[in-house]
Amino acid sequence: MKEHEFVKGMTMGVVAGAALSAVMMPRKKSSMKKTAGKAMKTVGQVMENLSDEMGF
Repeated sequence: MKEHEFVKGMTMGVVAGAALSAVMMPRKKSSMKKTAGKAMKTVGQVMENLSDEMGF
């Protein structure tokens, strides 16, 4: 009887650990590159607008 409870507990722990690791897994790096590219474009546009406003 206790052996079955142990196996049941171990199985629940493994499933919980797998679910937690799937949630915490880092996203694809391509999205990071895409986000960085968009940020660089935005910074470039802001700097261009700022320099136009200042008359450079």
